[in-house]
Amino acid sequence: MGRIVAYIDGGARGNPGPAGFGVRVEDADGMVIDEFAESIGVATNNVAEYRALIAALEWAKRHARDQLHVRSDSLLLVQQMVGNYKVKNAGLQPLHAKAGMLAREIGRVTFEHVGRSLNAHADRLANAAMDGETVVSPQSPVDGRPSAVSHSQCEIRNPRSTLDPFTPIERVVRTFVYRHFVETTQAPGVADITAGVGATDEVVVAALRRLAEMRALVLAPASTAIWMAHPFSAIPTAYPVVIGVRTYWANCAWDAAGVLSLVGGDGETRTRCADCGESISMAVRGGRITGDGLVHYAVPPRRFWDNIAYT
Repeated sequence: MGRIVAYIDGGARGNPGPAGFGVRVEDADGMVIDEFAESIGVATNNVAEYRALIAALEWAKRHARDQLHVRSDSLLLVQQMVGNYKVKNAGLQPLHAKAGMLAREIGRVTFEHVGRSLNAHADRLANAAMDGETVVSPQSPVDGRPSAVSHSQCEIRNPRSTLDPFTPIERVVRTFVYRHFVETTQAPGVADITAGVGATDEVVVAALRRLAEMRALVLAPASTAIWMAHPFSAIPTAYPVVIGVRTYWANCAWDAAGVLSLVGGDGETRTRCADCGESISMAVRGGRITGDGLVHYAVPPRRFWDNIAYT
């Protein structure tokens, strides 16, 4: 679809203080495609700069763009993203990791440090966000709801309460866990996640525990070892799922169907009825599912989490 350019800026009044970011997206000829901004509460300048970058990358991914050129007046952010500076600040590490992951998913992302005068539009948007306003273009609303107040090419309204239950590091860790399962059939350990997302052990462990509290995954009792990340099981079960040369383990027959769907490709799962011992199989061939059976829930779904390991 051709290269696009994202001008990004973030700031905080007080550092830390009331913070926000702005993003302006242009085509290669300098025509405005989109612009938006968001207040992010109390944060530092550098956190706001990274939030601007992540928002720009998410925009590019959401709009299926595979080439993005980022212009920022933050020398620190640009040098860290191109690998010339290390990310020593623990608070920036998860944001840097998420930005790197998004950049890889997009395809080709380049960075350029520009003077503030060349970043005036993003600076204007960031200042509006620091004033507590959320700027949303009609083409790319932050939460999908139109604003009642028109403002040039954009709309402005009060800060939204986010619907995303995860912090940036929690989302990065969760994504890494699922990718590791898909690519290796195994659950990653803390060391794997730490190396993969570029965060400290302490940050990763805290994220895992929070994800477990939110039922986004299951940890083994009194441990930080991952037990389940539905539909995947970290230990062998009676529900193997064979896809190509790999064998995954599901937590139940229902999850086995989930593994087949999530991993993709042709595959098969075989188990036996826990009541009568009859063989049960389900297969996917050429995108079509085959198999016979009746799903019976011995425990109502609302009670699954009373004892998720043995339900």
